[in-house]
Amino acid sequence: MFEGMDLIEIIKLLAPIIIVEVVLVSFCLYRLTRDRVKFLPRWAWALIILFIQLIGGIAFLLIGRERD
Repeated sequence: MFEGMDLIEIIKLLAPIIIVEVVLVSFCLYRLTRDRVKFLPRWAWALIILFIQLIGGIAFLLIGRERD
């Protein structure tokens, strides 16, 4: 898939995905400190957000927090 591409070109290609993931994880961890959580303790949600990339953050936002 990346044959013939040097490292700089690969980084340029993947940079938007990396930025979106970092922003999502940061936002979810911020919301984790502010919102009440459901189903799991905070530390478990933090591990899910950090280690299950993309899906963990989305799962927390959709089902892991209580909305007012």
